[in-house]
Amino acid sequence: MKMCKETKPLQLWSSNRNKALDRQEALDFLASLGIENEKIYLIDLVPLIEMIWADGKIQPGELVILKCWLHKHVEHINHIAGYKIIRLSDAMQFAQRFLTCQPKPGLLKKIRHCIGPVRMHTPGRVYDRKLLKNILFACLDIASSSVREYPYKISGRFSQSEKNLFLDILATFREYATDTDLFNEISDRMDT
Repeated sequence: MKMCKETKPLQLWSSNRNKALDRQEALDFLASLGIENEKIYLIDLVPLIEMIWADGKIQPGELVILKCWLHKHVEHINHIAGYKIIRLSDAMQFAQRFLTCQPKPGLLKKIRHCIGPVRMHTPGRVYDRKLLKNILFACLDIASSSVREYPYKISGRFSQSEKNLFLDILATFREYATDTDLFNEISDRMDT
């Protein structure tokens, strides 16, 4: 499997391994990867891209879901801004950066950890809850859209790596979305 090499240093992240990033640290880390300005709104795609790579193989159905989600996301961001802040072609190019070849292990997770402080930093904001719900549901749609082989076992629709990743994605957003009904319902089910 071909792995992409990141050319930019990731030292900003390594100095913060034991604590959550604050907003400025997250923005600095993203800037070190060339993710700045309007591209910040596109980091919301990263959990979906992670889910696509979870089983090590990109499948056509997963890409269809990503493209549909990306289209809606760009429309929503532009609607909120009141003007065309992001073009669909730029968003697709952003996603393609991480789909052409599998990124270095951990890179997408590090970017995912920036979503909370950068995009969900206002406690209780309705948009944050909606964004979280959209991300989580899209991850589930991607995981369930394709299986690697048929027939699969009764609990094999999602691979174990997809299940593990989904739990990791939930844990990432726990501190930023504890007041959402959706997240509390999922958390309660996981704790029992």
